[in-house]
Amino acid sequence: DSERLPDGPRGLLFKQILPGLKPLLGTLREVGAARKKSMAAVAINWCMCKGTVVIVGVKSPEQAAANLEALGWRLSSAEMAELDAASARVPKKATQNIFQTR
Repeated sequence: DSERLPDGPRGLLFKQILPGLKPLLGTLREVGAARKKSMAAVAINWCMCKGTVVIVGVKSPEQAAANLEALGWRLSSAEMAELDAASARVPKKATQNIFQTR
């Protein structure tokens, strides 16, 4: 939610795109509730099911444990399609590594 955004440029960027993410976040929440998994676990599993290598950061042992919920199961093709459709409807995309310079 907008109350827990980081300070600085990242917080400003995400404050702009957060309203458009709400439907996707809702879908992550629904899938998580149906599977008894956290939204983070569903998001990580979704990326893994797409064949990506997921690199997560953690700030606490609790976050690490929550991220481990993503292992040992796979989203169904219907759940993948639902998440993909919700993602496609996000109006603004986050810039990949906005702080990288060339």
